[in-house]
Amino acid sequence: MRHIPFPRTKAVRALLLAVLALAALLVVIKAGDVAEDRVAASLAGDARQRAEIYAQSLEGAIERFGFLPAAAALDPRVRALLAAPEDPAQVATVNAYLKRLSREAGAGVVYLLIPSGLTIAASNWDTPQTYVGQDFSYRPYFTEARGGRVGRFYAIGTLTGVPGYFISAPVIIDGTVRGVVATKVSLDSVEAIWREGTDRVLVADENGIVFLASDPALKFRATKPLDAAARARMERTRQYGRDDYRAIGFGRTEEVGGVPLVSQSEAAPRGRALFEQQAMPAYGWTLLLFADAGPVAIAGRSARVGAILALIVLGLIGLYGSQHLRRVRENRAAQRELEAKVAARTADLRAANLRLAGEIEERTRAEGDLRETQGELVQAAKMATLGQMAAGITHELNQPLAALRGLADNASAFLRQGREAEAAANLTRIVALVDRLGKITGQLRSFSRRSGTERVAVDVGMAVSESLAILSSRIRDAGARVTTDLDPAAQWVVFEPIRLSQVLINLVGNALDAVKGRPGAEVAVRAWAGDGHVVLSVEDNGPGLDAAALNRIFDPFFTTKPAGEGLGLGLPISLAIAREFGASLQPRPMAGGGLAFDLVMDVAREMAQDSAGMAPPERGRQRIPHVS
Repeated sequence: MRHIPFPRTKAVRALLLAVLALAALLVVIKAGDVAEDRVAASLAGDARQRAEIYAQSLEGAIERFGFLPAAAALDPRVRALLAAPEDPAQVATVNAYLKRLSREAGAGVVYLLIPSGLTIAASNWDTPQTYVGQDFSYRPYFTEARGGRVGRFYAIGTLTGVPGYFISAPVIIDGTVRGVVATKVSLDSVEAIWREGTDRVLVADENGIVFLASDPALKFRATKPLDAAARARMERTRQYGRDDYRAIGFGRTEEVGGVPLVSQSEAAPRGRALFEQQAMPAYGWTLLLFADAGPVAIAGRSARVGAILALIVLGLIGLYGSQHLRRVRENRAAQRELEAKVAARTADLRAANLRLAGEIEERTRAEGDLRETQGELVQAAKMATLGQMAAGITHELNQPLAALRGLADNASAFLRQGREAEAAANLTRIVALVDRLGKITGQLRSFSRRSGTERVAVDVGMAVSESLAILSSRIRDAGARVTTDLDPAAQWVVFEPIRLSQVLINLVGNALDAVKGRPGAEVAVRAWAGDGHVVLSVEDNGPGLDAAALNRIFDPFFTTKPAGEGLGLGLPISLAIAREFGASLQPRPMAGGGLAFDLVMDVAREMAQDSAGMAPPERGRQRIPHVS
């Protein structure tokens, strides 16, 4: 065995020990830095995804009411009042209409202003804080709508002192803006949800003023210095009703692995926090997210402690080796025996090192699996927020809005032909559909909260008839023949009328898309009674789907339609509605090609027994021919 001579002079030994100590210190520092960089990068990715979810949830809470002013602006009662604003009877009628619209849509306040900015009708007309008689001409949302555009503005109410987001739309009559319909949307529920989490979330406007915050102490504080023009603009519009906008102390910023961390900040009082911001260009806002960076420091400390322990072990090994060599030099007679012992101990250490390397590899793999699982959970939360806040509104209102357009076009044609009675009938149906839109949005809001749903007896024939009426224009466009075959014994089911119509519209709409442009295109709606249940089936003779597509047909965002023609949310929403009412929805390939969907519902027994002794109505097979 070759012996490595150890330096004998004290100066050389001291120098070598100093070099080794410095190297050990550098290793400990570097191990902590590497661990902090890795954990900071992982936390930053998670924070970025959460910031996107927060921004999308806020946008969804606002846009669910975006249609309300434009819909109210088309109401004939509103337009009639603007023609005679001094008529008390017309004012009372519009007040009642706006109050009902606000209640059914779940909005804050809906009100009507004339071009001077004076409010002449409001949903809160009978409350002490009524908007009636108030002049809001100084608000930007009014001036934008008076100019023929949709107005949007977040501010504190000058009457109530309650903040909210204002949306407005012009009432255009004969090419002239005759009035403005506006609604106030409360965002308190969004802030309440944010306060339940561990993140600190702020939303600042284009001037840098925080108007939404998970911490109320940070509201109406400034994130940047205000210039004179911004101050004058906010004072003119009475946006927040205050003169002082104290700046938020963001403390000191440092970077760990390229990730910005802030400390000694009012926005992160518990210590260091990751900082992430998400732009909301549609509103001119910026969302600021401060996430707890405690795991970064913990990872650094753990890595440094581990490095110190490893160095101690190595130092002990080195000390043992030096003592062993000294003993070898002193007693050469026991050299072979000592060498054998050293070889045995070295083998043990090598095996221990191999085991340690295996454990390190296993732990690294486990950490990778954990990060992957966390990513999947964040993605699932993001998908749920989208389904609840955005997808329901955009998808479920498309069909009624299309029906409104068709009825409006027909009414216009009838008026040009002098057929006023038919035009009046179409306008009546438009009003009914507008009311129906309000009910649908309210029900979709309840569905997103997983709240209880009242189960009532629903007439299957009536639901089928109303759904096909809404889809009449799509039936004509598809060039399809739609037939119904409804068993009189399957008349009453346990469901909810509007929800059943939503499911039918989705299923029949998908069937029309499948057969569109095909020779002999046909869609059939059938209903028959079973043992305690009713099966409502929508069948088509389209190309059908393969087994792989059928297995994914209820996955959110999965669609076989071309890009831009479908979101892949209709069937998942329909399945969720069916399950909420104790029903089931299953696809069924047709023997001769095509696809069917079977909706199995419980029979409304009391209604079925009441009608058992009566002659069934004429509800047999109905055919709706296509229109070229």
